[in-house]
This record gives sequence, C-alpha cells and structure tokens, in this order.
Amino acid sequence: MRQRFLYMFFGAWFIYLAFLPPGIYSIDGYSMLAVADSLVTHHNVTVPVGLGIPGKNGLIYSSWYPLQSVLAIPIVAVAIKGSSVFHVPAHYAESFSVGLLPALYTALTVPLVFQISTLLQSSESGAWLAALTYGFGTMALVYTRDFYADPLLALLVSLGIVLAFMRSTPRIIIAVTALAVLAKPTGIILGPILSTYLLWKTRRYWLSVLPGLGSAIGLAVYFLYNFSRFGNVLTFGQPWKFSIGFIPQGIVGLLISPGAGLLWFCPCVVLAVVAFGRIKVRRMEAWTIVALAASSVVLHSLWWGWTGGWSWGPRLLLPVLPGLVALTGMLSNRWRIVLAALAIVGFLLTAPNLISFYSRYFAEANEQRVSEADLLWRPSRSLLLNAWPAAYRQIQDARLSDVRQLLAERTDKPAATISTSRSLRVVGIWWWVLPVLHIPRIWGILTSGLLAASGIWLLLSARNKILGVMDPNCTSPPP
Repeated sequence: MRQRFLYMFFGAWFIYLAFLPPGIYSIDGYSMLAVADSLVTHHNVTVPVGLGIPGKNGLIYSSWYPLQSVLAIPIVAVAIKGSSVFHVPAHYAESFSVGLLPALYTALTVPLVFQISTLLQSSESGAWLAALTYGFGTMALVYTRDFYADPLLALLVSLGIVLAFMRSTPRIIIAVTALAVLAKPTGIILGPILSTYLLWKTRRYWLSVLPGLGSAIGLAVYFLYNFSRFGNVLTFGQPWKFSIGFIPQGIVGLLISPGAGLLWFCPCVVLAVVAFGRIKVRRMEAWTIVALAASSVVLHSLWWGWTGGWSWGPRLLLPVLPGLVALTGMLSNRWRIVLAALAIVGFLLTAPNLISFYSRYFAEANEQRVSEADLLWRPSRSLLLNAWPAAYRQIQDARLSDVRQLLAERTDKPAATISTSRSLRVVGIWWWVLPVLHIPRIWGILTSGLLAASGIWLLLSARNKILGVMDPNCTSPPP
C-alpha cells in the first residue's frame, strides 16, 4: 500500500509540476502570500493596502486564512534568497515558488482518494480509477495552478476521513481537524461529523469526542488570531452576510447552474449516486461522506458569496470532492467505463487551464459589462463553452508580447484591463517566462515533457502493481 501510495503521489505531482503556472493570479492568493512575506521579512502579519482590511492601529490585515500563509514561510524565505541569485524581483520569485504548494496538496490528496475508496471496500483497480478521476477529471486539476486555500482543506478533509475510517490513530485526528479550521473556517464541519460517525460506529465516547475537540481547538486559535488583529474574535475578514433566503439559489447554483454547477464542471460526481446504491457493508462510512458534502453545500448556500468569486466551477465545494469521487471506486466494470469516459470529458473541459488562466474569460466579460447573472445562468456564457476560445486569445496576445518587457511593467496598482495585465498576456506555463532568466524556452519544454512522461509512467506503474496483486498466477505476496 505504501508503494502504491508513493507511485500515485509522485506521478500526480510530476504532472502538476510540468504545468506549473508562472505565478499566481487570484487576490486571495496574493493576500495569503503577502502574510507569508511579512512574516519572513517583517516578523508580523500586516499586508499592503488593497490586500486586506483595516485592523488595530489602522494597520492592514489579510481577509483570508492563516494556515496557508504559515506553510508558505519556508518557500518564501528560499524564494527571497533565490531572487538575488537569479536577479529577479523577490515578488516574482515568491509568486512562482508558492505555486508548488497547491500542486503538492492535490498530489497528496490523489492517493488519499484511493485509500478512502479501499476503506469503503472497493477493489483496488476501482480505487485507482477513482483517484485518477479526482486528480485529472475534476476541478481539482485547475486549483493546482493558483494559491487558493481550498486544495489544502481538501487534503485535510481527506486525511481526516481516512483516520476516522481506520480508527487506529486517534490522537492525530485532533491535529487534522484543528488545522482544517485554520485552513478555512468552513473546515469546522469536519470535526463534528467525524465525531458523530465514530460515536455511531464504535460507541466509544472518548474516541468519538476527539475530532470535535480538534475543531474546537482550531476555532479557539482562530478566535485569538482574529482578536490580535481586529480586537474582535468574530472578525474573520470575509463579510458576515448569511441568510436562509440565499439557500434556494445557492443550492441550485452550486449543483446545476451552467456557470458554476458541480454536475457540469465535475460530471463524474453523477456516478457517486450510482456507487452509493452499491455499498452494502460500509454504509455508515458512505453516509459520513454524504453528510460532509451536504453540510458543505448548505453552509455555502447560506452565504451571499456562494459563487466563490471568479472561480472555475463551485470552488468552495472542492474540499468535499475527494470523498464523493472516492465513492465511484465501488462501481462495477460496466460503470467504470462510463466513469473513465466522464473523467476524460472532465479533463478536456479543464485542459485550457493548463496553458492559460480561466480569469481571462471573466476579465473579457467584465470589460464587455456582462452581468454576473448571465455568467452563472446563461449556458452560452458558461466558462465550459468559452474557456478554449479565451485561452486561444491569451496565447495570441502572448505571442505578440515580449515577456521581459511585460514583467518590467509592474506597478503598485492592480491591472484594470486585460491590456494592462501581465498575467493574462502570457502563456500560463512556467517555461514561458524563462527568457527573463536568459534561458531558452526549449529547455523548459523538454523538462515539462520529461516530468509529464515520468508522472504518467508512475501512475501506470501503480496500476500494474495493483493488477499484479490481483493476478491469481502471481506467486509473490502483496506489498
């Protein structure tokens, strides 16, 4: 199991690294990066104006989440040192370097999906297909290429599920559920649901209370963090605009809207319903996964910002996606063919984001004054139909631009249009900016090809290991 875990982890990570972006685009990511930079350079958590909100003494603090920033500290420290070696601005080195983390988190989540699926008593070949479907056939692939906190929370949720289902490492689960809250406050749902599962499954009170205890500890730490910055434990940064009236539109939008619906952006999830009906033994485990997903949908539908801003699909539901996809490992051979087909469809829909930023289309729509309602509810305006054309236009702009001149155009104000944006006028792969370092792009292309080929080989090797264990003629014991 350890060997297969490593094969799937490194296989996925190598492929993600092959398509690493040249930097981050989202304001969320820049704000969390600014906290890490401030911790390294100034030993505090203040951020520049425009990347947060006012707090104590008129200082500006990030509106986003602390764990991502803390984990980025070592990478930011190395990037700052490296910027002087390569003679590039520190902010460029930092923006590129922290892109390693979301790719790492998602690569670790891929074998955890395999583990969850096997704990549901699926076959290992079915679990392998489910893991690859999550890693390359869902919106998880898109979010390996920015600095959102959602891939980190998805990793912690997956790890928490595995620990709870194994019931053999109770103390670690306290740390996992505590960190889930610090990754994003919505991670608070993980501890109580896992506690309920353990109480129902084991009838052991002290074991079942541990996940909930972890969530309480994480929330207490977050309260202290808020108080130290804003003087109020409930000031998380994001607007507290919750209403029952948002629920109907939120649920429909998160699940089936053309511009953000989970069923369109991750079509393989439909088969989770089919797989759920096939589970006969580990029903409580399956219900736990469903409870996490349902709680996340309801919780986010209560919030006015359920769309997640400029997002590829329902980004806020990404943390519960690993469990749902893991259910598909229970499918029969006939249904696995359908799953593989839907995974391929999901990949083809997502693929333009490997060479561009989906924000390009949103920026174009914004300049054309297209309303948010049209982007969400008009099929002709859906990202799914417009991502490839927008990617083509971004590549055309990149071909007509000198990347060295683009990167020299930095100002303190964010770009107001595509014509003044650097990120939306480059090919969104790391090797495109190599001329800034006076390195020919061909070496980057060859490196990306080698990484992708190595990743594919490792993923196929993991499958061969699984088939070798299943082979009745195999005489060696399973690892």
